[in-house]
Amino acid sequence: MKPRNKKQQHIVVLSGRLRPLTTPQMNWALTSTINHYGYRLKSGMCTCMKCGHEWMEKRNGLCLCPECGTQITIKDTKERVIRDKSYFNVITTIEGYQVIRMFLMMVEMRKGMKASPAYLEIGQYFIDPKGKTTVVGLRRTLSYYVDAFSFGSPMEIRSDNDAFYHIADQWVYPRIKVTDIIKRNGFKNSTYHIHPVTLFQELLTNPKAETLMKANEIELLRYLCSSDQRAKDIKRYWNTIKIANRNGYKVKDSVMWVDYIKMLERGGKDIQSPRYISPANLKEEHDRYVRKLQTIQEKAKKAEDIRKAQEREASFKEQKEKFFGIRINDGEIEVKVLESVEEYRQEAESQHICLFSAAYDQREDSLIFSARIDGKIIETIEVDLKSLKVVQSRGVCNQNTEYHDRIIKLINANTHLIKERIIA
Repeated sequence: MKPRNKKQQHIVVLSGRLRPLTTPQMNWALTSTINHYGYRLKSGMCTCMKCGHEWMEKRNGLCLCPECGTQITIKDTKERVIRDKSYFNVITTIEGYQVIRMFLMMVEMRKGMKASPAYLEIGQYFIDPKGKTTVVGLRRTLSYYVDAFSFGSPMEIRSDNDAFYHIADQWVYPRIKVTDIIKRNGFKNSTYHIHPVTLFQELLTNPKAETLMKANEIELLRYLCSSDQRAKDIKRYWNTIKIANRNGYKVKDSVMWVDYIKMLERGGKDIQSPRYISPANLKEEHDRYVRKLQTIQEKAKKAEDIRKAQEREASFKEQKEKFFGIRINDGEIEVKVLESVEEYRQEAESQHICLFSAAYDQREDSLIFSARIDGKIIETIEVDLKSLKVVQSRGVCNQNTEYHDRIIKLINANTHLIKERIIA
């Protein structure tokens, strides 16, 4: 699109003044951003597909080309051509702007010939001293693929999109040039596998990113740059981070450490105490607090279940009180009606069934019995009050027991006890 203001007009002019790729940059891209192979025939004659050198090679796997020194993978094949491509970035500056230049390298390697790649610049991120970005690039085409560009289109002002943003996070040429402001804010000649655009924006606009970079807390810096939510986590626990840093604690796993701090906070611990926030074994302490919070959650859930049981007790008694006291016994197995919502909860907890959570106590046409031997629960039985038939009888974890058929026969033989209570 056409430049809409003086800033964009100036950036288009600056884009045209950027130098072409240098020979070292092109050589680095060819050597480092694609895989290299040695194609070997049955005779053992191997050809380096990068430089075209041929030699006898008996080794398998990785080796170095004796001519160009490139690490190659030996591949037994009669193929003669490789076509490959890669995206890479060159980071530089111009007139106070931090620039990430995005390039596409396309290469065809033929057996016995030296590789001759072609390079094409597809986009540029211009980042001003306030962290604002402007994209100059080729036009994208409508395609299923993210990286579909119209190679014949001019380099113009473009809207930022996922394609440019993704490509800017690919290979980065190791010789990086940054503005004086970014250098002042702690940049140390490496992006540390952090998205360059995000990293430079944070260093220009976020004092916390600057502090983390200068303190060499790269793990936490990477955490901050990974998402907006994680940036909020850094802001929320900034005092904790500073205390840990002052006490010489180095965060090696930022995700686990922040999760651990959150658990400390939920557990009511002092997250500004070096005793808690600087564990010698982070994984061990993290796992210990996971178990501790699970115990707290289980207690809270149990208390909530008891509260719900108490709330449902009145309506339960109104529906089922007339059945209370029914007991059936064959000399070994005793079957009794559950007479409170709390008994439903205890039965469900003991048997690991959904008797309480599915609110069986509130089902008007359902009556629940508990079959026991010497007080131990064997199976839980549901009887339909309309048909007086056993709907289900379940043991622990909804499994049938060896007493299953016997329990059902016992219930069926005594349904008149239920019918008498319904008629009464």
